[in-house]
Amino acid sequence: MKNNIIGFVTYLLATILFSPSVGIILLAMKENSDRCHYYGGKWNITDIVLGLVAIIIGVAIRYFFDFKISL
Repeated sequence: MKNNIIGFVTYLLATILFSPSVGIILLAMKENSDRCHYYGGKWNITDIVLGLVAIIIGVAIRYFFDFKISL
């Protein structure tokens, strides 16, 4: 559970601060690594859904608050 919360916050912040693409890439890399090393080659649907929810919330925050950082 603790790792799910940390992952949720990570994907949310990455999406808000950088872009939705960065959030998706981080989610794909992490879940593929977990699939290979921890879940015996099977996808963990719960982790993927939580990650996608975090990214959707991040997109909504960026859209409604027009949150953009210029680097």
